[in-house]
Formats: sequence, C-alpha cells, structure tokens
Amino acid sequence: MNLLSTETSPYLLQHAHNPVQWYPWGEAALAKA
Repeated sequence: MNLLSTETSPYLLQHAHNPVQWYPWGEAALAKA
C-alpha cells in the first residue's frame, strides 16, 4: 500500500495498491524529490 490510500479522488484510489510508492501532491512529495 502507498500514500494514495487516504486520498478522496477515485483516480488516485485506484492506484492505492500499486507496488509503486506513489505520493499525493504536497510537501512530502516535494521533500522526497
């Protein structure tokens, strides 16, 4: 599971169980980049 599991967007939620460590847009994503 990745950080998309707490999102409300149906598009993002469909990728919540992908084996990729996805980040929603925000400070955490920018800090990781």
